[in-house]
Amino acid sequence: MLKTYAKGAAQSARLRLRPAAGGDLSRVAGDASPRRVREFTAEAQKVAEFCRVVHEPVADAVPVTYLHAEAFEESMELMSAREFPLPLVGMVHLANTVTQHEPVRVGEAVRATVWIEEIRAHAKGTEVVVATRFEVAGRLRVEETSTMLAKGVHVRGAAEAVVRERREFTPGTPVLQWRFTGGDASAYARVSGDRNPIHLSGAAAKAFGFPTRIAHGMYTAARALAAAQVRTRPFTWEVEFASPVLLPARVDVGVRRVRGEGEHGAEVLETEVLETEVWSPKKGKLHMRSRLELS
Repeated sequence: MLKTYAKGAAQSARLRLRPAAGGDLSRVAGDASPRRVREFTAEAQKVAEFCRVVHEPVADAVPVTYLHAEAFEESMELMSAREFPLPLVGMVHLANTVTQHEPVRVGEAVRATVWIEEIRAHAKGTEVVVATRFEVAGRLRVEETSTMLAKGVHVRGAAEAVVRERREFTPGTPVLQWRFTGGDASAYARVSGDRNPIHLSGAAAKAFGFPTRIAHGMYTAARALAAAQVRTRPFTWEVEFASPVLLPARVDVGVRRVRGEGEHGAEVLETEVLETEVWSPKKGKLHMRSRLELS
């Protein structure tokens, strides 16, 4: 993974000196864009180590956050390719959507296919949507999209911006409180392979405008999903990253159950929805919000 970050850093430096023109982006995004495939086995020891770090009980079903980590390097490779028009270094993680049709089980052989689904305009730069499919024996088990933002960079030919409705956030009464340390960031980097220096080095974090190293967004998200304990059920999980967690930190966690509506053929059925918010108790600032809809 360090080689991938080094490649991304070189690509980013080149783009700063000579920005990509953009134009026809179909060569890097969309149905005909390049795919990267990773085949791996969900090994019991690796899954157990990941679970322990994100406070997930060890079980037979594999967390979707573990699957995300296994395919992470492939997405970094696509975004550090010479023809990719945006600098990888400095990208901000905005959101994830994961749908689990069936759980992946420990010991199963998984085929992950990763591609750039779309490059689109954003008020603050350009968004990149990375799509991943996880299959076992040709059967789709889990699918995911990750949305990243290249701040301050605009590319000609990008798709129209997506208008999102932003809900106001008001801190409520927390039901949980978590303590995040530099050790947590180091442990997550080890089990996930995400060794982005802003999570591991105070000096690197300061170079990108952060006063201290920051927690991985997916670590916070993985903690939230672990608390829900829904690994064996079909679900759709939407995650929005609002602001980074500066390390060390104490965060408040709010959880509420609501009712939603889901389609099942021609029927509209009531579904169970779990909403989770993570925020700073000192500043009342939202770090992450997620919505988990159980089928």
